[in-house]
Amino acid sequence: MRLFLLLATLGGLVFTFPLQGAETKSSSKYKLVDETVAIVNGEPILASDVKIYMLLFGINDPQKALKDLENIYLVVQYAESRGLTVNLKQAQQMVLNFAKSQGISLEQLYKELQKVGLGGSVFQNFLVKYNLYKASIELFVLKPLLEDKETLDFLIAEKLPKAQPYYTIELLKIPKKIAEKKADLLVSADIKKISQKLGFDILKLTVNPNNLKPQLARVIKRLKAGQTDFAEDKNYIYLVKVDKIEFKIPQDARQKALEEIKKEKIEAFIKKLKNEAIIKELVPLKELRF
Repeated sequence: MRLFLLLATLGGLVFTFPLQGAETKSSSKYKLVDETVAIVNGEPILASDVKIYMLLFGINDPQKALKDLENIYLVVQYAESRGLTVNLKQAQQMVLNFAKSQGISLEQLYKELQKVGLGGSVFQNFLVKYNLYKASIELFVLKPLLEDKETLDFLIAEKLPKAQPYYTIELLKIPKKIAEKKADLLVSADIKKISQKLGFDILKLTVNPNNLKPQLARVIKRLKAGQTDFAEDKNYIYLVKVDKIEFKIPQDARQKALEEIKKEKIEAFIKKLKNEAIIKELVPLKELRF
């Protein structure tokens, strides 16, 4: 039987935060149990790790598997340096969940691993690393990206040239003669206060700035949600407050652009870690038999 990692198995990502002052891992604690094929910041990647990765993800190229593992190790080291860990009970549960996802018992799983020359502890260690890797990507890369909805919308729009921004704004139109006399009041830029004091109504609109006067469009385009600024033409001063910015994008196009952005953010995160890392590949993988 050939084992393949089910996404559902690794979907339940778990991690804990050790107590302050708890002992952290150091490179001296890693034990070489089979041939070391690479070292990432002092931590060995073993031939067995490469073999597991190839089996679980159906990869035939050991060099690609090694490169992927180097990325995984870098992210896990980043997570561990920030206190993310998986305890023994959680690690054992991961193995049990994996066996259940394959419809086999733990005993059957270990037998299948033995058939391909792999031990249970090596397999468990891999699941721990992969869970920490996925959890770290979610926590440090994707969560901040998805939480900043306004920035994300602009990033998606950049991927889709035809996407048009629509601004929900509050607009107060004040004749220049009155504005000149009430300059002290206007300094506050408090649109509600100024409206009440001058007795002018606030106009609420949802518009594409390109459809407005150029003087207004320039100001609106540089504002973020919640920000206020002034614009003017020959006869009026305009106080504009942006309440919300949205892009009208078909859902399928939006999702495709989002996946591209996620991939780019993950690659940039890993590239930064790589630039600061020391990685040594020791054994030509073509010399090893998998």
